[in-house]
Amino acid sequence: MNKRVSMKDIASALNMSVDGVSKALRDSSEISEATKEKVKEKAKELGYVKNSLAVSLKIGKTKNVAVFMNGFFNPYFAVLCDKIIRELEKQGYTGMVSVVTGFELKMEAIETVFSNNCSAVISLTEPNDDVVKALVDNDIPLFLIGIKPKNKAVNYIITDDYDGGKQVGHYFLNHGYRNCIYITDSPSETSTRRLYGFLDEIKKDANKQFFYVPFSLKEDIIDDACKMIVENNIEFAFCFSDYVALSLRVQLRLKYNIYNTIIFGFDDITKTLKIYEPINSVATNIDAIVEEVVTELNKGQQDKNYKKRLEKVYPVKLSIY
Repeated sequence: MNKRVSMKDIASALNMSVDGVSKALRDSSEISEATKEKVKEKAKELGYVKNSLAVSLKIGKTKNVAVFMNGFFNPYFAVLCDKIIRELEKQGYTGMVSVVTGFELKMEAIETVFSNNCSAVISLTEPNDDVVKALVDNDIPLFLIGIKPKNKAVNYIITDDYDGGKQVGHYFLNHGYRNCIYITDSPSETSTRRLYGFLDEIKKDANKQFFYVPFSLKEDIIDDACKMIVENNIEFAFCFSDYVALSLRVQLRLKYNIYNTIIFGFDDITKTLKIYEPINSVATNIDAIVEEVVTELNKGQQDKNYKKRLEKVYPVKLSIY
């Protein structure tokens, strides 16, 4: 049986130190591009296969990344989570998905981070202060997608929610609808930004009527919205998410036989999930967001001196169907 090629073998062949070879294979900024290329070519020539588990045990971290989401009921989270897992695998990591209850990532939920020796965390739900402190104290980077954190130690990418709301409001005004409603199933700041963008645009015409179905722990938000639409002959509905928009459309059709209400969601999931009839929405480049988050995560893992904080707002545009 052939002996497994080690970094020591590569170092010996190139008259380098093992530490230098290790850094070159990890794309460390301490090593020149020419040396990295030379080391990688020699590794390929000798048939070197990276032993990720051995590296993990040596440095005390694995290639595991914890991914948190607050339920599969909203298909957007399923789509986003799938893209995150695929991108993590592409860049050499294993995504470990956990579903949390409620709208906050709490300490009990992140036990899996430590029990699985995770190197980083990606969350689609907002962490509380205790979670942020625990991760920072243990040098575990945290990346949020879709949430602007209160804590400056947290990395994040969000969509331009305010501008998305404004664009929907502009569409409403331009098409001459008389009245509108905003419906949300989330208490988040994200929902507030979308609402404020929408309101700031439609208030340009003081003659337009506005109705609002705010977040509530009640399970019949959609039914409340439908009743309001029927009672007030509301022509236009802007919903916090595509999940809310799709639920509203189904309820209006099945229970009230209403097909002509103009409905907008947010996230454009029907572009990806073809099982749904397309619905008007606000779209962004989800693939680019996921790739950037995982790439920044990887840079930090490969080079511990890499301290750039990720904070970015992605542009949005309307998807009209």
